[in-house]
Amino acid sequence: MKTKNRILLISAFIFFILYLITSCKDEDEATPVVVDENYGTPCEGIPKVEYGGQSYNTIKIGDQCWMRENLNIGTGLPSHDTLKNNDTIEKYCYKDLIANCEKYGGMYTWDELMNYSDTTSQGICPNGWHVPTDADWTILEGALDSLHPVNDTIWDTIGWRGYNAGGMMKKIGFEYWYGPNIGATNSYGFSAMPAGIRYHEDKVFDKELCANYLWSSTKKENSGAWFRLLSYGHADIKRSHTNIENAFSVRCIKNE
Repeated sequence: MKTKNRILLISAFIFFILYLITSCKDEDEATPVVVDENYGTPCEGIPKVEYGGQSYNTIKIGDQCWMRENLNIGTGLPSHDTLKNNDTIEKYCYKDLIANCEKYGGMYTWDELMNYSDTTSQGICPNGWHVPTDADWTILEGALDSLHPVNDTIWDTIGWRGYNAGGMMKKIGFEYWYGPNIGATNSYGFSAMPAGIRYHEDKVFDKELCANYLWSSTKKENSGAWFRLLSYGHADIKRSHTNIENAFSVRCIKNE
């Protein structure tokens, strides 16, 4: 009996390890950079923003002013429901748990975050703020990266780009991210969290602890909208486009 129990325990442990490996597949292995957590410098005159019953910290990075947390506003719907164009902001919470919205922020389709209008980039952000454009993201990347400054042509390419801009944006350690959490320093306090994704095809959530998908307000002609991806297995940052019905996180940036 003891031998049988021991075999069951060993089998369960092996299954758990395999799950961790396969659930965040296709990433690199490396030793993470570990530094003291730095929450950055608040934007001058507006250290916090109160919006929709939530309080958001601000951070100054280069000439930009960002919210330090992902946006979390709206009424949560279960994953099998569709976010609709009505008078109510709606969102998904990872695994349909409100606690995950409180932890990671809400998850929004592109139409929902844009408030069903592509004539302005404010979307569901508060007045004076907007959903970052693709150009806003490239400026941030250049301001953060140690090798590739703003206006470097690398930021106009698609795929994994740069040297360490992604690591600069991620919260450090393994409390939130799976290891190895490559290059994570959170040097300017962007404090990215691995909120995952909701796929529209099968209406399921995936990639919690592995990745943070962040929308831009910029559509790609005839092919969805641009987004950024931060990964536990990368210090660089991915620029790509996807179906606007997928649900990602949203950050707000202050108008100039």
